[in-house]
Amino acid sequence: CLLRGPGQGGVQILSATFGRVQDLGIRDINNMGAAMAPAAAATLLHYLRDTHSEPQDFDAIYTGDLGHVGSQLLRDLLAAEGLLLKNHVDCGCILFDAKEQQVKSGSSEAGAGCCAAVLCAHILPRLERGTQKRLLFLATGALMSQTTFLQKESIPAIAHLVELWAPKKEGTA
Repeated sequence: CLLRGPGQGGVQILSATFGRVQDLGIRDINNMGAAMAPAAAATLLHYLRDTHSEPQDFDAIYTGDLGHVGSQLLRDLLAAEGLLLKNHVDCGCILFDAKEQQVKSGSSEAGAGCCAAVLCAHILPRLERGTQKRLLFLATGALMSQTTFLQKESIPAIAHLVELWAPKKEGTA
């Protein structure tokens, strides 16, 4: 949860798209990116169709915590729909350096904390400074319990999207 108080022209939420649960039968708890990428793709496609937007209309499209594997899967799923995603950034890939740290895919095991950390420490300050103006933020999540793996159940996932916008500050070009 993120609470922002009323302010003078701060970052605004322009729109939101609630995702729907996606379950493509992924059972590997070590591959959360594969479980969540289809939900992120479905929500993003739904938003773009509803708003008649294109990915290039945004400075960046952030996903929650797909990691490197899930991020590639997201791009593949969108490419299959004829959509090339060149401005995608994954919060999990920002938090960890897969080349320098032994995190393998990125942060897909860090969960919801990774979305919150990157939103508050990286994304919102960029919007407030004006280095980014308009972006999409897709929070991703796997809907599972500690016993899902033991019961050999599939891992459904969901992704919700918000469009964030920073109005031009007075006195700036």
